[in-house]
Amino acid sequence: MRISDQMLNKWHGGLIFVFTTLILAMGCSTADLSAEKLNNPDTQPELREKATEIFEESLNARGGYRTYKSFDSVRLKGTDLWHSTLVRFFTPVTEQEQKFEVLFSTAGGEIKYLFLNGKRKGQYIGVENGKTYRAINQEREFADSSKTKLYLEPLKHYFQWPYKLYESPVLLYAGEKNIGNESYYLLFASSGGVAASPEHDQYVIYINQQTYYVDYIDFTLRSLFESYKGTLHYRDLRTVRGLMVPFFIGVSDEVENKDFVHEFLFSEIQFTTSP
Repeated sequence: MRISDQMLNKWHGGLIFVFTTLILAMGCSTADLSAEKLNNPDTQPELREKATEIFEESLNARGGYRTYKSFDSVRLKGTDLWHSTLVRFFTPVTEQEQKFEVLFSTAGGEIKYLFLNGKRKGQYIGVENGKTYRAINQEREFADSSKTKLYLEPLKHYFQWPYKLYESPVLLYAGEKNIGNESYYLLFASSGGVAASPEHDQYVIYINQQTYYVDYIDFTLRSLFESYKGTLHYRDLRTVRGLMVPFFIGVSDEVENKDFVHEFLFSEIQFTTSP
């Protein structure tokens, strides 16, 4: 009985910590990845032109934007390795090392995710026509699930952003930065305006000046919290059907921090086109 009480106390304390974190996060200001120099409308056309030129050179170094656009869907198979139980609490993932297979469309919002191990082995979750579902024995049950949406949509975006952010309505050259022995061009992107707003997300793309690969992306995630910002680390790039793609994506709180919240390690990546 004493052991049970200890476990209950530990669980109760964990819940208090989670909800305290939630309250603090919701009370913080809107995360802002922009810089003051980007707000000048007189210089924005020049910054847009330079950003587009650098991004296009990066796309060409990784296989080309036309090649990316030629595919209809992507299938990923791998492991989602978690180092933060707290953050995993907000997802449908039950295992610290969650093996999975996911299929998503490159243009639409359809996502289908299969659990390959653990408590939910053999079950599906997904998004179709903006609605979330789960499936056991192939029978789908549609129900609103913020956990499913907040897990699957970022997973899809994380993989696509090195190509898809080229389409951003706001794309501006934001300067240069040295990280260790590497030098980077910084490109600012936004799904809305330059200024921070709860209505749109912001991104900073780090393009390696030697390889022209995308090594990092800073991002906000307003659908989670207005104040949330993180960094994606892209590694282990390999060529799949003419495209250079990462077989490793790590998520941390900033570009200099290599202590990942979780890591996607892909064992298989496939691109498909309609007949």
